[in-house]
Amino acid sequence: MLPAADLSEILTNLSALNLQPTTAAQILAAVLAPLLRSADPDPLPRQRAERPRRRPRRTARSKPRGSSRKRKYKRHAPSEARERALAALRANPDRTPTEIAKIAKVSRATVVNARTDLAKEARKQARKTARTRETSTRVNPPDRRERAQRFLKDTLAGGPKSVSAVEQAASRAHIDERLLEQARADLGVVTSRANTGSTLSVQWSLPG
Repeated sequence: MLPAADLSEILTNLSALNLQPTTAAQILAAVLAPLLRSADPDPLPRQRAERPRRRPRRTARSKPRGSSRKRKYKRHAPSEARERALAALRANPDRTPTEIAKIAKVSRATVVNARTDLAKEARKQARKTARTRETSTRVNPPDRRERAQRFLKDTLAGGPKSVSAVEQAASRAHIDERLLEQARADLGVVTSRANTGSTLSVQWSLPG
């Protein structure tokens, strides 16, 4: 409510204007109504408008892993088109893929794939030929046992020699003791003893 002093002052001012009673009442109502509404406290607190609850979104069903991926299919040219492209490439190795495609009446992609296949076959054949040449030109190493036998024959061809001298010569020729003994047994080398000065040495000699 407004204070009494304020109300009396408003009424005094209106009476001094010498207005008609109806007009004075309208002015008084127009002036006092907003003041009275602003002065009166709101007896009931305003309630906040409740927001409508959002509905939970529906989640899509889980798909099996890999189902969303697009499968890639590798297209292969028909065998007849591929064979025509290969034949045209062999007959015209210097032509462009576009020209080969016109000659063979196939697509340019078929010609490119056929040329790739020809290159792979050429590299494979080159490697095979190189291996064949290497195998044919490679000298097979002689059998180690036969090599030891030839060594003994050559060493003892001039007559009996001491075992120590033969073993030293075999070591220089990269023939180990085991191979030397096998060769001696194969050839039937004769073992004998001989006096060389003040020492007694063991000698080897060829049979007969």
